[in-house]
Amino acid sequence: MSGEGIARTAVIVSVRKLGEMVDPDRPGETRQLAEGLGLDVLESKTYVQRTPQRFLLGKGQVEELHELLQALRADLVIFDSELTPLQYRHMIDHLETSVMDRARLILETFASQAHTAEAKKRVEIAERLFELTQLRAMNAGYDQQAGYIGMRGPGETLFQKRRRAKRSEIHDLREEVKQVDTRYAVKAHTRQESAIVKIAVVGYTNAGKSTLINLMAGSELRAEDRLFATLDTAARPAHFGRQSTVLIDTVGFIRDLPESLMDSFRSTLMEAHDADLLLHVVDAGVRDLPERIHIVDTVLARIGCADIPRVLLFNKIDTVEQARREEILRIRTGFMISATTLEGIDRLKDHIAEVLLRRVARGRYVIPFIEPEARSDVYAGAVVLNERLTARSWIIDAAGTAPGVRLPQRFLRKD
Repeated sequence: MSGEGIARTAVIVSVRKLGEMVDPDRPGETRQLAEGLGLDVLESKTYVQRTPQRFLLGKGQVEELHELLQALRADLVIFDSELTPLQYRHMIDHLETSVMDRARLILETFASQAHTAEAKKRVEIAERLFELTQLRAMNAGYDQQAGYIGMRGPGETLFQKRRRAKRSEIHDLREEVKQVDTRYAVKAHTRQESAIVKIAVVGYTNAGKSTLINLMAGSELRAEDRLFATLDTAARPAHFGRQSTVLIDTVGFIRDLPESLMDSFRSTLMEAHDADLLLHVVDAGVRDLPERIHIVDTVLARIGCADIPRVLLFNKIDTVEQARREEILRIRTGFMISATTLEGIDRLKDHIAEVLLRRVARGRYVIPFIEPEARSDVYAGAVVLNERLTARSWIIDAAGTAPGVRLPQRFLRKD
């Protein structure tokens, strides 16, 4: 992060109504997002409003904030809420410093974490969608700010592109989304046609999804203790009992996720829609645990996952005390696990194996020795529970694992 005019220091501002309950973890989450971008947060300031303000803050509050920013020599002020274009314009004009709202902060975080061409393309799409909603603010001098954080990638071009956000750009954008999503649709269709069970690992950002997949699949997905460390969908093979599965890592959720990001990452989120089972991972140590569960459940419902069986996992249980464990059990039923100490992992694997076997149709195949290809089809398209030999045939007890799998039905015995 170098270069003249690049923001390095910030002040975070929260605005709430008089008597409004504030989520205790929200300010810390906003600070974590800012620090993840390399910003030094100098101070967090909260303003309480007795009556709604057109420009979010009253005249006296804006003057007070301006003086604070000047005294601290802050490069940037981050509002822990989403600003309207009119509010953006007002704050830029009166605070004389760079301004960012929560939606923009999340977009910047996604851009800083986009390491692959696929992720960068999706963030660029989200940036441009966001830009189209902020034209009024940008036309009002939004580009006269010193600049944001100087991140690499598509975020740097937001203001440069503002005059070219015409009807033709909207058309081009839709075509880009279509091209990206087509590749994901082909992958999803291929997995849907296979016999391998699909397990999507979902949850709030930084809950430990990638670490859990690495543990259960013996893989090496990139896992970091930071928000949105994973932006690319990844699939890893894993076995639970006799069942072959694919564990699918997904983009983490967060409160107030910008709609432009929802749109551009929709096809990756749809990986959960095509799953046979969802593993919902929650950080057991967060104070707003019920809200985070609700946020994830809401997004899953929006993409049509409400009816998919799911297992709730309270991860990082090694970081909490016994009283917290008892509190969690009163909130929701789920598995307490630790991907670090391995607590509860074996019990979880056994449970997943049981759940998967309960969901599949079982059958007995009597296959003559002269039909070895039929036996191979059973092994390829089903979970073999037991096999024994007679004088002339194989007798195989198996469980089919996907609709439409090519199994030798002529050898199936229903009795």
